[in-house]
Amino acid sequence: MHWDYKVVYIDATGWTWSGLPNDVNEQFDKWGAMGWEFVRTEPIIRRGWTGTYTAGILAFFKRQIT
Repeated sequence: MHWDYKVVYIDATGWTWSGLPNDVNEQFDKWGAMGWEFVRTEPIIRRGWTGTYTAGILAFFKRQIT
């Protein structure tokens, strides 16, 4: 079995406490429709003057190559 992989950076600096912006969910739906399977996320943590914060997220996808 062979796989194709996609890693996507999602900027989190403009997020609110209510969660993901709708456009991120819509993009995930589009990739799913194209056969991409969501695997996991990994936060990118930065240090600021008031402590640490999530600057972004890496999202990992895979799909089988036929």
